[in-house]
Amino acid sequence: MKRQMTLAAKLLTVVASFAVMLCIGGVYAWSIFASELITGYGLSSTQTQIVFGLLIAVFPVTMIFAGRLEKLIGVRGVVFLSALFMGSGYLLASFSDANIYILLLGIGVLAGTGTGFGYLAALTTPVKCFPEKKGMITGIASAGFGLAAVLLSSVVEKMLISGIDVFMVFRYMAGAYFFLIFIFSFFMKSPGSNLQLPGLSVRLLFKTPRFYLLFAGIFLGTFAGLTVVGNLKPMGAVYSIENHILVIGVSVFAVANFTGRILWGILSDYSGAHHALTAALLFQGIAIILMGIIDLNNYSYLILSAAVGFGFGSNFVLFAKESAQFFGLENLSAVYPYVFLGYALAGLTGPSSGGLIFDITGSYTIAVYICAALCFTGSLLFMISGKPVEPGENPI
Repeated sequence: MKRQMTLAAKLLTVVASFAVMLCIGGVYAWSIFASELITGYGLSSTQTQIVFGLLIAVFPVTMIFAGRLEKLIGVRGVVFLSALFMGSGYLLASFSDANIYILLLGIGVLAGTGTGFGYLAALTTPVKCFPEKKGMITGIASAGFGLAAVLLSSVVEKMLISGIDVFMVFRYMAGAYFFLIFIFSFFMKSPGSNLQLPGLSVRLLFKTPRFYLLFAGIFLGTFAGLTVVGNLKPMGAVYSIENHILVIGVSVFAVANFTGRILWGILSDYSGAHHALTAALLFQGIAIILMGIIDLNNYSYLILSAAVGFGFGSNFVLFAKESAQFFGLENLSAVYPYVFLGYALAGLTGPSSGGLIFDITGSYTIAVYICAALCFTGSLLFMISGKPVEPGENPI
């Protein structure tokens, strides 16, 4: 029998998980890099969003393998692999000289793989330490992923202003990511479980209607959010908003994303994830459609960036909690990567669709309306899907 973890070890695991998320979540500052690659190196908006979308698509797929690998090498081994893939991916991208294929391999595939390994370990390990507070702990752990863009965008903008080339920035990021994730891997420990697994199989999972509801819901919510965050800075630039306000907008989105993950998680501990999902998707849809209705200025751009970020953050807490609630906490590592494939599909289709629509029409208006409609559809699905999951209910 495994020794019981001390409270100090559990808290260190939560802190380390937050820190790992803080490293791998820098992807949400991609619009800053996209602008540099477009204006300085001639890449199209569609090309930059394909790189972003591939990373988003790769990391949920990688989570499936990370969950299986964790049983063999442990959570620390999985996090170490995250450090290795993240570092090598950004290092390769730093030598790309804007070659789209090298960027796709370095950032899309390698960094995407590193993100998947780190995300699964940092999301599922701390909630196993505090199963009675699934919403709050999931919110805290995943909040690091949302906050990362605040720190990264601030640092990167200063580096770019000082004359450091974007590819040298990638090189610095490679070293920092490898070192930090590697160090924090030593502070992460899984408490294990004395629960008997109910023999969950992928075939059985795919026969469960709740799985398809969760898959569809996270696709609809994250398609919309990713399309906005991947194009956030260029969207504001259409309205001739000042450049420093556009950079602040990325940070505001990230802070709201960070805050939303924690607050939606806490709210779900009282209302249940099902009701919270209905409200969060509705809120996100309203915020997005306002971006298409209002002629944006400095203030409305920042306010709506915050509102979309706050709603977007809910997706990464509430779907994980609903998965644990319905399928059982002991099955979260096995189930959630498959639910998260909806996010992968959103990553492949959302940001690139927004970039393509802009390349064709010269406007993001159509993309904004589509994204809002998808959020409203997701909210409606949860509203009419029947009785919410009760604590302890398990369909397996």
